[in-house]
Amino acid sequence: MWIIKYALSASVLLAFMYFSFTNATETTTVRLFQYQFESVRVILVIYAAFAFGVIFWFFVSIFQYFKVTGRLSDYKRKNRQLTEEIKALRNLPIEEAVPQDVNEGEPGGAEEPS
Repeated sequence: MWIIKYALSASVLLAFMYFSFTNATETTTVRLFQYQFESVRVILVIYAAFAFGVIFWFFVSIFQYFKVTGRLSDYKRKNRQLTEEIKALRNLPIEEAVPQDVNEGEPGGAEEPS
């Protein structure tokens, strides 16, 4: 599976490099909020967009990591509690209940039919 991942990464990188070399001299106008930049190379715009995307992904991943880590610690704590409860229940002494006949000697017990 790892070879497929690396092959796909290499082909995406090669396609990106081909695209960047093909459009190395192309320029464009970039409007960012109220600012306007004239004659900016397309490849710089692509690299900047990629860099901002990586930084955004990094921060989102950090928040997800802490969220998952917190949930995992909650599950581990609950697992420890349940394990201790199981151990406590296994160590309880077994008490045998002696069956008693309801008709024998109990006041208010059921009477035998006549």
